[in-house]
Amino acid sequence: MFIPKTWQQAKALCARVGTLGSLVLGLFVSAAYAQDKPMKWGEVPRADLEMKSFPADSNATAVILCDYGEVAFDDEFELDFRRHRRIKILTPAGYNWGETSLSYYAKDRLQRVENIEGYTFILDPNGAIRREKLDKKSVFDEDVDGEHRRVRFTLPALAPGAVVEYRYRVHSKYATFLHDWEFQNGEPTRWSEFRAEIPSVLNYVILRQEIAKYDIQESQENPWPNTLAYAQTASVYNLKIIYNRWAMKDMPALREEPFMTTVDDFRAKIQFQLSSYKWPESPEEKVMHTWEKLAEDLMDSEGFGGQLDRHKALREQAQTLTAGVTDPETKMRRIYDYVRTTMTWNGERGIYTGEDLDKAWRARRGGGPEIALMLTAMLRAAGLEAHPVLISTRENGRVFDLYSMLSQFNHVLAYVKAGLKDYLLDATDSFRPYNMLPVAALNQTGWLVEKKKSHWVNITNPGSYHNQTEVFAELAPEGKITGNFQSRDGGYSGLFDRRALRDGKKDEDYIRDGWLGDFTGALLDSFKIIQRDSLETPLLTQAYFSSSDYTQVAGDNIYFNPMFFGRTESNPLKNPRRTFPVDYAYGRKLIYSLNLKVPEGYAVQDLPKNIAIDVPGEGAQFRRTALVEGNMLKVNSQMQIRKTRFPPQDYKALRDFYDRLVAAQAEQVVLKRNTGSPAGKEEVK
Repeated sequence: MFIPKTWQQAKALCARVGTLGSLVLGLFVSAAYAQDKPMKWGEVPRADLEMKSFPADSNATAVILCDYGEVAFDDEFELDFRRHRRIKILTPAGYNWGETSLSYYAKDRLQRVENIEGYTFILDPNGAIRREKLDKKSVFDEDVDGEHRRVRFTLPALAPGAVVEYRYRVHSKYATFLHDWEFQNGEPTRWSEFRAEIPSVLNYVILRQEIAKYDIQESQENPWPNTLAYAQTASVYNLKIIYNRWAMKDMPALREEPFMTTVDDFRAKIQFQLSSYKWPESPEEKVMHTWEKLAEDLMDSEGFGGQLDRHKALREQAQTLTAGVTDPETKMRRIYDYVRTTMTWNGERGIYTGEDLDKAWRARRGGGPEIALMLTAMLRAAGLEAHPVLISTRENGRVFDLYSMLSQFNHVLAYVKAGLKDYLLDATDSFRPYNMLPVAALNQTGWLVEKKKSHWVNITNPGSYHNQTEVFAELAPEGKITGNFQSRDGGYSGLFDRRALRDGKKDEDYIRDGWLGDFTGALLDSFKIIQRDSLETPLLTQAYFSSSDYTQVAGDNIYFNPMFFGRTESNPLKNPRRTFPVDYAYGRKLIYSLNLKVPEGYAVQDLPKNIAIDVPGEGAQFRRTALVEGNMLKVNSQMQIRKTRFPPQDYKALRDFYDRLVAAQAEQVVLKRNTGSPAGKEEVK
């Protein structure tokens, strides 16, 4: 490789190979760093081998004892990332921490993974330390998609009590971004440290996502190393090397929890985005442009904006669908329904189209970008204002709107103004009506891409999850229940159920799993499912059932829970503390009513209490009433989640809400036989 001998040659080389998407910067940096590394290869303290448990986290299956990484540019325009990791295995469930998978970009040998080493350390019965080496034959390097490859290996002799240690190097010929670093893992981390050497010719945006302060945060500016060929030239221009060091200790495990977007949204980590570079005696060169400039580039690109207004067949189809229609919302719905029912989503997301829209339309199949841009183009052809909107799905993580990084996005929606209303549309599911977005898209904000007026939009969701179930039943003296129920599933509840039925779930299994699964001994007598294809109306389910095992008969008493279906049996919020929001994505409303005929000769002795439970601020509520009218027992309840996002400071109140809800729904009805009645005397015989 040609190595420039002057800054003018270096600048010329970068101009020749640098682009917005792949900028090559020749940096001539020493890999040396002043501080000692936090651990020495192959030297595992005996105390770590003797560790039996981790008192700070009784659920831990492993402990990351130390995780150390460093990046440095060499004097041949290439970048090295080195990692050294040491992990204690506590239980068999922690064996996966002895397995490693590394993906890299292998095309034209732009990256390679090398120098893989590993050991497993074990204490034998006599207390001696036994060391098992990773066999090179156990390291597999396999193709992923023709451009990317994956290296994977498993450390030998994994067992509870073992300590595994491995290290490797990732060498990149062309490096635009510094390597990201995560300080927090799915198991507790005792020490995590990252070091980066950054030449002063580079300007980086550093994104820090922290749940705690760094235990070490250092930045030291030093002269260009004298050992390198360019030291004298660098000295003339007063160029420096900035040595950075970040470390965190005793980081708690970050595990998947209910009602969250993605773990990565809340993980302590650091990310780097190259913003600009400046060679001596040259103007600053921007790499990360403004949102406005990025919007212009997108709208001019062949795979995005260039697809919107040029397809005659799509334009004619849109005009045919809306011929004679003047109402904007009717136009929108006709076009949306056409794309929704005509196109099949192939499951792929992205920003740029993989093929021309005409070709995707003829094939009746496409990815997320093809379907969204096709919908946008047809809405425009019908005379409506429509624009593409870039989003990051919930599993892809949050968007930092301060920094114009296209890599943050992974999906496209269509924005349309229909009359006085604004809509965001996604036509990738044939069972989703126009006024609902996929759950994956419910991630707070999106970026509307327009050449001159791009801006951020809130992702508001009019859809919610609602179910109303009414039960009419009769209880016999021997404890048998016979009855019927009618359930109305609307919003996301109806969407999920229609999708399950579409994807091949048998009607009978759908009813058994959805309603009768927790109804002990239930027999399904007959059923009916109505309004399967009326997407904007609730899905109706009607069924007749019976059970001889649901109640408990003990002497003169009959015991049963009046919540036949849909009972919350445990608190979904298990952890006593939570440092990130509870994000439901959509609201919920569950209504349940029971009308039960009490057997002759019995009276209600105990009823569940009338109760009202609220989360402060009316974000969630539960209401229940129970009463007896003649021989009819009537129980009515409603649980509603009104807010879709609760901040961490509301977590305790929300968790307490679920505790009280579970306790309330566990309360039973007690019926007592009147032994003086004819029925009672007959049963005594």
